[in-house]
Amino acid sequence: MNGLYALKPWYAARLGGVRALLLARDVRPATITVAGVGFGALAGAVLAWVAPGPLAALAVALLLAARLACANLDGGVARESGRTTRFGAVVNELGDRAAELAAIAGCVVLAGPALTAAAALAATLPRGPLWPEPPRGRGAARAVPPARPSAACRSSCSR
Repeated sequence: MNGLYALKPWYAARLGGVRALLLARDVRPATITVAGVGFGALAGAVLAWVAPGPLAALAVALLLAARLACANLDGGVARESGRTTRFGAVVNELGDRAAELAAIAGCVVLAGPALTAAAALAATLPRGPLWPEPPRGRGAARAVPPARPSAACRSSCSR
């Protein structure tokens, strides 16, 4: 497994105590999904309406961490409580997208639509010559060094 999804089992294991508590209290998976949407919306609201700075950054980081926890917990609670349904899987995905859109809406207010759209587009780019796949198999230790950012990127990112 590559990328962030390689961390999913590790993260799920760290949330085991919270998952057990939610199961013991018979919390429905849809409730956890709705909470995740709420955390994403609150992160977007902080981005949109709180002055940028360390406290705002901390608030957004904590809210997005809670949103990520909900995204992980709702499915786990559904599976472990025997409440998995096809409809629930759709609600789970719709909730995840709604939470992401709410956070992105805050980015639009903070950074403007053009920069937000450019960042969103860049995040969806497939791997290619600029972002090679990590080496696999024999000789995998010889990783490709990361590319240096262009001069234009360095000047715009250092402001």
